[in-house]
Amino acid sequence: MSIIIQDKGLLTNIQSSNGAVDSLSPQLANKLVGNSVDADTVEMVVRPAVIQFTEPTVIAFSGAFFKALVGDKVIYPNRIYIFDKGDILQFTDINHGSRIYLAVAGGIRYEKSNILESGDEIIMCRDYTELHDEIFNMMRNNETVSWGIDTYALAEICLSDDFHIVRRDDTPDDIYEQLVEREYKIVGERNRFAIYAKGEEIEFDPDRIDNYGILGGVFIQDNQPVMAFNDFVTSTSLPHIGTIPSYHMHKLAQKTNGSLIKFKVIEAEDAHVELYKFQMWKKTIFKAIDYKIKKELVKEKM
Repeated sequence: MSIIIQDKGLLTNIQSSNGAVDSLSPQLANKLVGNSVDADTVEMVVRPAVIQFTEPTVIAFSGAFFKALVGDKVIYPNRIYIFDKGDILQFTDINHGSRIYLAVAGGIRYEKSNILESGDEIIMCRDYTELHDEIFNMMRNNETVSWGIDTYALAEICLSDDFHIVRRDDTPDDIYEQLVEREYKIVGERNRFAIYAKGEEIEFDPDRIDNYGILGGVFIQDNQPVMAFNDFVTSTSLPHIGTIPSYHMHKLAQKTNGSLIKFKVIEAEDAHVELYKFQMWKKTIFKAIDYKIKKELVKEKM
C-alpha cells in the first residue's frame, strides 16, 4: 500500500536524517514511531503537502511548529497518531519554522525521484518490528497518546537566535569583531543551497581569505553573511570566514525571512565540547521517548 501526495505543496521530498537540511527533526519523528532514527522521512518546506493514507498506520511529524488537520481533528508536532485508511493530512497554522518532517511507522521508500509531485505515491515498507506491533496494539483504541516531546524541552535547542561560528586561523579578527557586535536578519533562501542574511556591511579584504564550500560554512557575498546548506557547491569564489557547527544547523534550517541571527565566535575545541553536550541532550530525549512508550505499553497490558 502507499501514501498519496494529493498536493505537493511548495517543495516536498524524501530525505534521511543525513540528507535533511534539519537533521534533528527527522530523528525525533522516527524515534516517536519506533523507526531507526536514520529512516527516510517526508521533508516539506514552508507550505506542506496534502497527504492521503491508503491503510492504517502510525505517524509523527517534527520540525516547524505547524498544526495539522485530519478531518475535523487537530493534531500537533512531536506526538504519535494513528491514521485510518482514507485519512487525509493537511497542515494549517504555523507558529515557527519552515521545514517539517513526517515519519511513518515501518518506513517508506520511493521508486522514482525523491522530489515528489502532486499525484505521486510513496511506498509504505511495513518493516515492522516487535516494538511497532506493540505501538499499533497500544493505539488501536486511541487516536493519539497523552504525551509528546515537550515544546519547552526543544526551546533552547531549536528556537534560539544565537549561532556559534568556529573561527578560522586565516580569518582576520576584525571580521569576527564585526559579526559579534551586530544582528543580522534572514532575507532569503535558495532551497538546500544557502540561506542569506542582511545587516550592517562587513568590511574585509577578500584576498586574505581562502575559498571552499562546506556544509555550515559562513561566506561573505556583497558584504553580507551567506550560510551554506547541504547542496552548496564544493568550491566557490565567496570568502569562507568560519563554520556553523552541526549542532546548530537544525536551528538555521528552520529560520524564515525576517528571523534574527546573532553570531558567537568559538574555537574548534569549544565546538567539540558543545557537540558532545548536544549529543548527550539528544540521548536524553530519546531515552525519555523510550520510557514514555514503555510506560504506555505497560498501562495497556494492565
